[in-house]
Amino acid sequence: MLGALLLLTAARLPATTVIPPDFDQLVNDSDYIVRAVVKSVDSEYQTTTSGGKKIVTKVALDVREIIAGPPPANLVLEILGGRVGNERMVVEGAPTFKVGDEDILFVRGNGHTIVPLVAMMHGRYPIMREAATGRRYVARENKVPLTDTAEISQPISNVHVAAPKAPAKAASRAMTPEDFIQRIKSAVNPRYVRTKS
Repeated sequence: MLGALLLLTAARLPATTVIPPDFDQLVNDSDYIVRAVVKSVDSEYQTTTSGGKKIVTKVALDVREIIAGPPPANLVLEILGGRVGNERMVVEGAPTFKVGDEDILFVRGNGHTIVPLVAMMHGRYPIMREAATGRRYVARENKVPLTDTAEISQPISNVHVAAPKAPAKAASRAMTPEDFIQRIKSAVNPRYVRTKS
């Protein structure tokens, strides 16, 4: 599919239609689930099977907690797209990471898929902090506070647009990382969680 991709100064792959998973699918379609902090983000060229080139971004993670499944000792996500020099490749709907980001990640197919997260942007849950109180809470990829796991099956809008600051009331009702992690652990079905990528 991507073998014949020619990289231009600003190559943009067409938007990908992603069907949001429900919470049980999100959990049990994962190879592993971790809470991690981004250590580094580096983009590089890679040769495609047809001899062309593509840009891949490698996101090195400091795993703070293994929630489910066996992640590799040194976890580096490989995501199609990124910037090398003046050349940029964008995959619509793919999450972007920066050093210091802390997320709960539902990883699937790392090194074998365009975006190694379950249902692309639906597999990333940033951990945010309320400015006024310092309370930590979980948001969806577009930074909208997550108040219930039922919201996971809803589409995510404006993924690449910085969301306005969450209203204090919404952030105060959002799930804490500990609550979300406990819900994940309760939803894990050992028969279905993958054991390898």
